[in-house]
Amino acid sequence: MSDPQAPSPMDPGFPLPERACRADGQSRLVGFELEFAGLSPDGAADAIQEVFGGEVRRESRFVNRVCDTAWGEFKVEVDARVLKERSYRSLLTQMGFNLEPETLDNLDEQVLRLASTVVPVEVVTPPVPVTEAGQIESLREALRRRLAQGTRAGLMYAFGLHLNPELPDLEVDTLRSTLQAYLLLLPWLKWRDDTDAVRRLTPFIQDFPAEYVRQVLRPGYRPDQHAFIRDFLAWNTTRNRSLDLLPLLTHLDRDQVRRALPDDPLTQARPTWHYRLPNCLVDDPDWRIARPWVDWLMVERLAGNGSLLEQLISDWLARGFSLTDQRWIQHVDRCLARSGR
Repeated sequence: MSDPQAPSPMDPGFPLPERACRADGQSRLVGFELEFAGLSPDGAADAIQEVFGGEVRRESRFVNRVCDTAWGEFKVEVDARVLKERSYRSLLTQMGFNLEPETLDNLDEQVLRLASTVVPVEVVTPPVPVTEAGQIESLREALRRRLAQGTRAGLMYAFGLHLNPELPDLEVDTLRSTLQAYLLLLPWLKWRDDTDAVRRLTPFIQDFPAEYVRQVLRPGYRPDQHAFIRDFLAWNTTRNRSLDLLPLLTHLDRDQVRRALPDDPLTQARPTWHYRLPNCLVDDPDWRIARPWVDWLMVERLAGNGSLLEQLISDWLARGFSLTDQRWIQHVDRCLARSGR
């Protein structure tokens, strides 16, 4: 298989999308979520403040905010609802334990220490203009210097990097073509990222059901927005996909999504994709966030190349490839190389 034609891991380049602006002419935005261990929420907040300034506001041992940066508010949290809400405290109260504040603080510290072996700390950035997004590498480096541990630092560290790129427009053809491109490139993306085996075994980045893939890649699939959302919800009533569409679809039609998922209080509407596949190798001095960003841009580039997109759909249908087949990865890599990726 040919070697990927992308920046080397040491290349700090952070390229712009081909469509860097929204339909209104403003720069597109992108948010980042980095998961890691080995560094407390306080330490992560200090790293953010070092790079971007602002004021650290501590809500608990498990949640910090860094406010008033040039980009807005960063959030640092232990990524487990029971810890963020400290529901174990109310359980102790119900059992008759009325602990002093200092004892409760010590309890929080011990719970955080135990949880850190399996539950990541997560930095959530505000939306930033894609023209400035390369500055995220400075934060990655600040976290690495503070000994944050990434996906491969522990056997059970199923930590990820999430990208939340704003769409250039909300036309249904943009949604359809980008999703088609993503489904076709997903095995190639996994190969490129060398997605960690433990992460593949977790429920957080499950593949789309085969029936849904066939629906989206069938010839002539041109749904309107309502049908696009209906088809997605028929097979995907979960956020545990490597490309999570529920925030986007909630932004487009909250009522339609809520009817299908009445018991989902956590999904926040936003006009972005939620790309959850990449590892977060924040402790690796040779790793750059630019690499998975470049891979995502390849999805957008294929979506915008109608002839190549149709060719790959036709190849997949005509040759009977499985999207998990190594031959398909090789075929995609050759086609992308010929297209001048």
